Amino acid sequence: VSTQSTGADCRDHLKNAMFTKRDEEPEERAQNGDEDVGIGIMGDAYKGINNITKDRIHLRGMMKFTGWGKKDEPEMEIIDITEVPNNFDISQEALADDECYRITLEIIKANDLAAMDSNGLSDPFVELVFHKDLVLKTKVINKSVNPVWNEKFTLHIDDRSTLANILVYDHDIFGANDRIGYIDLDLASIPPFHRYTTTLNLGSSVDGEDYVGTLTLSYLVEVVPISSANDIRSIGTKGQERLLGIIQITVIEGIDLPPMNSDGTCDPFIRLQLSDQQFETKVIPSTLNPKWRESFEFRYLNTSGDIIQASLWDSEVGLSDNIIGDTEIDISKIAPNKPFKYIFGLDHTSTKISLLIKVLKFAELGAAELQLQKEINDAESRILKDQYALANTAKDISNVGYLIVKLIRATNLPSKKIGSMDPYVVMEIENCRSISPVREDCLEPEWNLTYRFPINDYHSVLYLSLLDEEDLVADAVLGRIAIPLFNCKGLKKYILKDPKLTGVGKGELIIETAIFYNPVRAAVRTFSPKEEIILKDPAKFDISLLQRDVKRITAQLEMVQDLGEGLDQIIRWRSKPLSFVSMIIFVLVTYYIELWMVPLIIGLLLMYSHIAQRCGFKKRESWIKNNANKAYYELSKDKTEGESTGFSAKLDKMKAVFTTAEGIQTGLDFAASIGEKFGHIGQWKCEFVSAMCCAILIAAAGLLYYVSLRYIIIVWGLNKFRKFYFKPNLVDNNELVDLLSRIPSFPEIEQYRQIRSRATGRSRAATDGSSDQYRVD
Repeated sequence: VSTQSTGADCRDHLKNAMFTKRDEEPEERAQNGDEDVGIGIMGDAYKGINNITKDRIHLRGMMKFTGWGKKDEPEMEIIDITEVPNNFDISQEALADDECYRITLEIIKANDLAAMDSNGLSDPFVELVFHKDLVLKTKVINKSVNPVWNEKFTLHIDDRSTLANILVYDHDIFGANDRIGYIDLDLASIPPFHRYTTTLNLGSSVDGEDYVGTLTLSYLVEVVPISSANDIRSIGTKGQERLLGIIQITVIEGIDLPPMNSDGTCDPFIRLQLSDQQFETKVIPSTLNPKWRESFEFRYLNTSGDIIQASLWDSEVGLSDNIIGDTEIDISKIAPNKPFKYIFGLDHTSTKISLLIKVLKFAELGAAELQLQKEINDAESRILKDQYALANTAKDISNVGYLIVKLIRATNLPSKKIGSMDPYVVMEIENCRSISPVREDCLEPEWNLTYRFPINDYHSVLYLSLLDEEDLVADAVLGRIAIPLFNCKGLKKYILKDPKLTGVGKGELIIETAIFYNPVRAAVRTFSPKEEIILKDPAKFDISLLQRDVKRITAQLEMVQDLGEGLDQIIRWRSKPLSFVSMIIFVLVTYYIELWMVPLIIGLLLMYSHIAQRCGFKKRESWIKNNANKAYYELSKDKTEGESTGFSAKLDKMKAVFTTAEGIQTGLDFAASIGEKFGHIGQWKCEFVSAMCCAILIAAAGLLYYVSLRYIIIVWGLNKFRKFYFKPNLVDNNELVDLLSRIPSFPEIEQYRQIRSRATGRSRAATDGSSDQYRVD
């Protein structure tokens, strides 16, 4: 739109670009893609301005709706239109110094509200919370579940990157008001200069009820000159505070702390401070190398600065704490959206602290972390698809992908005998962690919150934990789920598992996920070292896990044994046609195969396995999984059931420990002996075998110089078939194993050493029978 256009031309152009024509029927409007849209949790707020963002129309100055003469069709009056830069995006507009937002919100009516009083009715009113210091209320409509308010609220604000909480209450004369439902309205997702009238379902605040009614409201966001505003309320940040992102810091450990106590230890803790935000770790008593592994989140504001003060203290009971050292962390020098592990040296001391820092900048993410919307924004999806397209692979090879997780709600939560259920969700991927708000006293909590995570490894796993907040004790874990990124596809209900992810937990989670990634970047990242998970709890000894791992190894060895037995059946001519065909194939393959064919054959076998699984020819459940992991789950079940049997359960557990330990001991001895025996050949511990091996290797070198290796293999294979054809019951041997069996291992060498008498002290040797007169040679 040029500044030279007439007012009428501009008005007609914008009407055609932004609104449906009055003479179109609803079906025609749907075909043209023009549809009425809501905001927040009910729809994609930017669908209505797709055309205007494509044309890069920049609207400055004051605009208002005056109506087209019809009830539901607004008309826009354009006071001023300026020339637009090509890179402007209307969804990321910025206010000029002399501008502010005017929010017009009209609460029209509610329908089918839940009855909160004993007479089957309610006394509803609506509360609008824009900020803790900015709360607006409608009048109370007595004895009604279908109230009509038609109340309009207008306010001027300097920032709209916040949530407007619309709460519907039942008014009570005595006691606290009962909350019926709520709607979280994301002001940032409302396109400017669009008036919407919509009916939204209320989020339930009533236990046991999913539907508590609807609320009809109208809303409009305008950009107006400050001169036209009587009173501007600062609910966000222009000129004061603006949320730039989140700083996640994990305190890992302290290194080489000085002794501060009389016993040569200290009781350290770390204090982190960014402006007026301060966190402290727990105190680790009596140590010089503490390990915390505690995570904290700072709100990264434009007014908080870029320096985080990190100080190490020694805790003193009843006295002032003593500072050991401190350091400054400059956040502006840390690359955003990627975790980095740092070791900081403290000033005036040799002590160091190890921290994991990740800066999530909203400007980099493209939106606030908590943005409410029904589904992923179409414009954002297009941007992300273009960013991770194959054609743009070389632009940022380290930027693998982007994950969007929408936390919708939890269902089937158990009730508590004492206290209320206050659930919240913790989301973890790699070293990034986000925590949802707590829904107090609710068995069917609903969040409808969208979280965004930059992905550094496509093989990462998203962990979601549902917890119940407690006041006096540690928060209880209701359930947990693990979702690999390649399974993050669309809307799904997940049944929660227990905290160890082995059994069934309590409740269900409904989430929607979408992942955007570049396959080439993901493939390149696969061959780089995997990121260390700092937040992961250290492994602890568990006999059931040990038995599971022994079963896994045993299952793989049995599978190899079964394969060997199958080959043995072929070589022994148990089925003469099969053995004859196998012999011919062996000769042809050995004669014609080339080195380049080996990776090709392996690749074709992988493709065949995939096609067979997709077509149902082959079950995905492997033999190992069915036999090894089954034993683990059965063992876990037996463990749970046997805890109440007393002494017999403990006795069985001890027997299981000894049996497993014996198997591990035998396996470790065999593995160690193999390595030692090969080493003893080179060390000439057994001179005859070493000399024989030397002669065999020299002869083999001469043979390979004159004869091709493939011919030697063919002769060796045909000799195997020949021997067992004439003697099917011949006991075969492995020449290499037979050779190694002749070489002693280290414990055997120690047994072979002789005890020799010392040369000194003949009389002592004759009269003293102590072991001091002998030595081991």
